[in-house]
Amino acid sequence: MLTPDSASVPADAEPFAHNTPRDTRRSIVGAATIISIGNLSSRVVGLFREIAKSYFFGNGRMASAFELASNPPSQFYDLLVGGMLSSALVPTFSNLVGDESDENQLAEFGRLLGALIGLASVALAALVALLWMFAGPLAGILAGNPNQDLDLVANLLRVTIPTIIFLNLSGIFTAALYARRKFAITAFTATIFNLTMIACVALLERSLSITALAVGMLAGSILQCAMQVPGLKGIPIKLSLNWRHPGISHIMQLFLPVAGGLALAQLAALVSFILAGHTGTEGPATMRYAAQVIQFPLGMTAVAVSSAILPSLSAYGRASSLGDFKATLAHGLRLVWVLIVPASVGLFVLAQPVVALLFERGEFSAASTAYTAQALRAAVPGLVFAAIDQPLIYAFYAQRDTRTPTLIGLASTLSYLALVGALSLLSQYGLRDFTLNDLILANSLKTGVDVCLMAICLSRKIGGLQGFDLWPLALKVCAASALMGVAVWWIMTLIQHRLGDAPFFTNAITALAAAGIGVVVYLGCTALLRVQEFTMLRGILKR
Repeated sequence: MLTPDSASVPADAEPFAHNTPRDTRRSIVGAATIISIGNLSSRVVGLFREIAKSYFFGNGRMASAFELASNPPSQFYDLLVGGMLSSALVPTFSNLVGDESDENQLAEFGRLLGALIGLASVALAALVALLWMFAGPLAGILAGNPNQDLDLVANLLRVTIPTIIFLNLSGIFTAALYARRKFAITAFTATIFNLTMIACVALLERSLSITALAVGMLAGSILQCAMQVPGLKGIPIKLSLNWRHPGISHIMQLFLPVAGGLALAQLAALVSFILAGHTGTEGPATMRYAAQVIQFPLGMTAVAVSSAILPSLSAYGRASSLGDFKATLAHGLRLVWVLIVPASVGLFVLAQPVVALLFERGEFSAASTAYTAQALRAAVPGLVFAAIDQPLIYAFYAQRDTRTPTLIGLASTLSYLALVGALSLLSQYGLRDFTLNDLILANSLKTGVDVCLMAICLSRKIGGLQGFDLWPLALKVCAASALMGVAVWWIMTLIQHRLGDAPFFTNAITALAAAGIGVVVYLGCTALLRVQEFTMLRGILKR
């Protein structure tokens, strides 16, 4: 049914209730593997995009201006369709595609998708027109301090704001394709987006300077949207502005409880970028470089696994198959944990050579490397928390409970705003400086609060996850990761001592050799400790 309470479901909503759980543990790992490969491709190309940006613009005023101007489109995506994607769109679409040979289900799917596309296009066009008209005042909010170039931010905003339309339409297409289990099509859209930005910088940087990145962002969003359209072939999409469609009302019922928390979260993100600009000229750009490195392991683990288990969780949650629901969630959490903890330890130890290897060239100096490496280490705790948080949030969404994650998000976001407010006051009174690392650590703490509250509430809701050996697995992974961290640090110190001052060569050998040995040590430890997830992953990859 559309909601847990069948009495509240309108009679004409019954077509949504035909889907049947059809995923197995192996199919979840397979889907996660596909998404992870796509995310790997996206993150690799995304890093090359950041390398190109760092080469031409470093982490100075122009790079920070672009980060400030590119932030509103991302925030509006997260607030609108991005917020609906997992909380409402995928669960609703999943209820319509249990059997694609059923013409009635497919027609209903097409009507709902057409209504969403039509309504979103009109609303987003109006929003973009409004924001474009007020680009100057918006730039004043984002960059209203002596460290930033206000006019440059305003000019870049006029190019980036239209991406809001295409990013959100792409999100609607992604939800529809996820529900149809067509993960391979959506997995590589971000790769195309990043490749487009790289091409625009390479071709247009001499004539447009930093505006080339903004043009690339707009062109990439258009291509990202267009490449998903062929995946919708076979769906009889009927474009309309039918806001009374029962699926629209169901999506709104699921999304509206989330909207308040998302709005506050986006406010916190906006505050973060504004405060980053106040910490120094290089603040916004440095925070983005660190976040780009963090997003690499996060996308390959938490995003991939969570996206793979969401359709199954949604189906089992609706079917009241609590045992299957808990098993699917537990398996997702186990996969995330065995992958994200060693990645976090490795990034923390190798922060300096990794940042230097990726970015230290052109306008990105050794001082930029040292500053960004500190920011990266401050972001590592948030990486672990965010990786665990995402599957827990999806578990609530799959249970058609969007209110609890929203309330938890409100609590954690308020704690974050209170903390950064207190730190800002201390800085104003001259008691201590407010640094970029403080800002990043406060954000990590916010995510940690979110995880703790989410785990407590979910445990009460479904009765816990006893019987799936989560705590023994956590101890095994932490022990293996600690040994790996010691090995990586020792190898890094040895190589740097032996090779001396040859920046690129030393950093490359250090990062690659230490990481490679770290992987071997970790895999060896997990094999001795009999961590089953790697055995299953090897089996999937051999197929």
